[in-house]
Amino acid sequence: MRKGLIALILTLSSFATFAQSQDSNITAEKRAENQTKTMTERLDLSEEQQKQVYALNLARVQKMQELRDSQTRDRSQMRASMETFNTEIAKILTVEQQEKYKTMLEDRRNNGGRGPGSEQPAKP
Repeated sequence: MRKGLIALILTLSSFATFAQSQDSNITAEKRAENQTKTMTERLDLSEEQQKQVYALNLARVQKMQELRDSQTRDRSQMRASMETFNTEIAKILTVEQQEKYKTMLEDRRNNGGRGPGSEQPAKP
C-alpha cells in the first residue's frame, strides 16, 4: 500500500513537471510572436505598431527569462521590467487601444495571471 502511494505521488509529480517543461521550451522569439499576435487581435494594431510591439515583447521576454534564470529571481526587477514595458507600449498605442490594453491587464490579473478565455468554471 505504501509503495503504491509513493508510486502514485511520483507519477503525478512527473506529469506536472512535464506540463511545465512544455511551455518553457518555447523560444523567446516565438513567445514574443504569440504575444504580439494576441495584442494585434485584441487591440487592432497597425503593421507599424506590430513591428514596434514585437520588438518590445521580445526585449521583455528575454529580460524576464534572464531574471527567471538568475539565482535570485528578484520579483522587484520583474515588476520594474513590466512597468517599463507598459510605459513603452503606451507610447505606441492610441488612446482607444490603451484603454483596451488596460482592460486586458485587468482581466489577466482577475484570472490569476491567465489571459482572457481561460476562466475556470464557476463553482456551484
